[in-house]
Amino acid sequence: MKRLLVAMLLLYPVCAAAETYEWTDDRGTVNFTEDLGKVPKKYRKKAKVLGVDDSAAPMSSVSPEPGLAKPKVDDSQPVRKLYGGRDESAWRRDFLAANHDLQSAETELAALRDRLRDTSKMSRSEYLSIQNTIKHAEARVLERRRKLDLLREKADRFDVPLDLR
Repeated sequence: MKRLLVAMLLLYPVCAAAETYEWTDDRGTVNFTEDLGKVPKKYRKKAKVLGVDDSAAPMSSVSPEPGLAKPKVDDSQPVRKLYGGRDESAWRRDFLAANHDLQSAETELAALRDRLRDTSKMSRSEYLSIQNTIKHAEARVLERRRKLDLLREKADRFDVPLDLR
């Protein structure tokens, strides 16, 4: 039972969609925060965004406080094509996460079904517990498939290219 728990924890995706900002102050101390508003004003221009791929929007396009002037547009960067208000990297990231979630749920279900192949050394309560867990795992697989199908339908509506899926 412990092995199954460890396997499930290792297979369960841990995705963090939060941005983390890093900056170095005058004393050379490296600081981190998840809120750009918590970065002191004199360090905001030098703050680096962590946890975001290189294709994400540059940090200079973020206006942390209302009432501040909008930043200048950098013409040297290529214009990103948007599909339904979202760029290519966001679509790719969503499809990768949805596919990974589905695969991990299917792997967990397969591992549970494998455990039921040899019931000779298992108590009745353990057997019933595994059967109940299988029912929940099947429901998770169906839910993940439904989410992936909805994402595909949404991508079809916005004509998202197949290579991003």
